[in-house]
Amino acid sequence: MHKIREILKLKYDSNLSVRNIAASCNCSKSTVQDILKRAEKAGIKYPVVLPTKKLIEILYPPTEGDNLIHEPDVNYIHLEMKKKNVTLMLLLSKCS
Repeated sequence: MHKIREILKLKYDSNLSVRNIAASCNCSKSTVQDILKRAEKAGIKYPVVLPTKKLIEILYPPTEGDNLIHEPDVNYIHLEMKKKNVTLMLLLSKCS
């Protein structure tokens, strides 16, 4: 994520184009555009005085859809797998 600072520096200090920034940072133009758009929306300009972790939290806030995937109960699966004629496929089909 060090590239975020580099992208912001190249944009605001050197005033390079998105294509030149992407070539310099070895990333895609869409990545550069996304970071610049997120930074503008958050009101972040260069020089950035925030710590890297805080900068990432601001640019990439958690979404509500992140918690939709439920983990299987591994203890239950472990106990059930000890039984005769029980397969993992059978257990997973019951869980979903």
